[in-house]
Amino acid sequence: MLVGTRAGIVEGFEENGSAVFLGVPYAAPITPELRFAAPQPVRPWAGIRAAKTLSAVCPQIPTYGPVGKAAASKLEFGTDFLTMNIRTPSVSGSAPVVVWIHGGGYAVGSANEAVLQSGSFAASGVVEVTINYRLGALGFLHLNDRSPDNRGLLDQIAALEWVRDNIAAFGGDPKRVTFAGRSAGGFSIAAVMAMPVAHGLFSRAMPQSGASTGVSTMEDAQKLNRRMLEYLQITEAELRDIPFEVLLVAQRDLCNQSYEQHDFERDGSASMLGVPFVPVIDGVSLPYHPEEAAARGETAAVPMMIGCTTGEYVTHATAQPEMDFDIAANLLHERVLPLGLTGAEIVRRYREALPDHSPRGIWRAVGGDLVFQNPSTRFARLHSAHQPVYKYLYGTIDADELGAPHGAEVGEVWYRRGMDVSHLPARQAVTDRIFAEGVHDVWVSFVRGEAPQMPGGDWPQYSASVPHVLHMGNGNFHVVTDPFDHRTALWGTPHD
Repeated sequence: MLVGTRAGIVEGFEENGSAVFLGVPYAAPITPELRFAAPQPVRPWAGIRAAKTLSAVCPQIPTYGPVGKAAASKLEFGTDFLTMNIRTPSVSGSAPVVVWIHGGGYAVGSANEAVLQSGSFAASGVVEVTINYRLGALGFLHLNDRSPDNRGLLDQIAALEWVRDNIAAFGGDPKRVTFAGRSAGGFSIAAVMAMPVAHGLFSRAMPQSGASTGVSTMEDAQKLNRRMLEYLQITEAELRDIPFEVLLVAQRDLCNQSYEQHDFERDGSASMLGVPFVPVIDGVSLPYHPEEAAARGETAAVPMMIGCTTGEYVTHATAQPEMDFDIAANLLHERVLPLGLTGAEIVRRYREALPDHSPRGIWRAVGGDLVFQNPSTRFARLHSAHQPVYKYLYGTIDADELGAPHGAEVGEVWYRRGMDVSHLPARQAVTDRIFAEGVHDVWVSFVRGEAPQMPGGDWPQYSASVPHVLHMGNGNFHVVTDPFDHRTALWGTPHD
């Protein structure tokens, strides 16, 4: 099966009734001289390029404790990883397109993981595109030379431009592109929505379990630059020549230090998330924080679907073997300082609001709200003032904040009817196939560009005044008032 792109012809294959093209390059390989450059165009090739195997992935090693270890790719890494995997129902159609950004705390993960290779969207009549991009220092370390900031996001934008220019040849409609992603992928979507150069490249947006948390000021980005160079004992110029393995060890150690030892003086606003390599507000590619851009009405003018799981911090909380209310307050203190709060005060507020929660339950509630729930709610409120927003909540609401963990919905979002699910990791297990089909169909209904549907009826829009969410859990789908909405009020500073 042959398809022509602007760079040359690629040959794919058929699988489960869909046409598949793997490892298709959208930008040039990341050679040493291009490590910190803007993504460069693919060099055209003569003849036919095989697109039948997955490419290398971005260099990485396990990072960020239990969650990051689970998300880290075990696949072979290399330099030619600015690639995408395309599955299409037909190369002769004009189907809607979903472009998916993987998660992993901007340091690990890939588009090549098994859960993203199901072909579920293609089986549902959607052209699916999963992309790899630069992670960690390669994608997000600020440099004081002329290297552009936010290279990982610029890679994603280059992929969107490639889709605009080439996807029609794969049976996709370049005017109906949903830009979607989970976790750091969701953070990416919110950030790219605030990048003027990306406006017009997608018609819908879908930040999933991640919105506007992971963004750095220029001051904090410069601090990280100094820490990185001091750790390596090199100059910026030498960053291009050191072996990937050396760079990765430094990146891992700085990431783990931030994740395990949140330090407001050292990490600034990054202490809230514990992820140091993140997009930076550089005044050029990213002029404003995504929430400020949304408040100004300057995010991409597209409908948005956004939501979280009910227990976003269940797995994250396992990194702390001991827990009481004092430990929770101490662990939270540096993380909430950027918001003008203290750990003791936020624990007091949550204990008052959630009196039945154990210390670990409070830790799960505060961490989940700080990193995932509240940013998603704030971004939804702001964007809904200008564009249609559809908000969801996945998982049962269980006692002590023991709901669906971060990422639990991915196996169902990417579920294809009749597929073998035995290879999926436990955290993405599919046990109720009928429910999985329903979850997947909700996502597809949004991607198709319709007024999205839930099984049994319409899914009403979300607004700040009427915070409807589609709650999906225990095999059921129903619209409720967002049960997490009121918890944003717990974060007001004393002078508010």
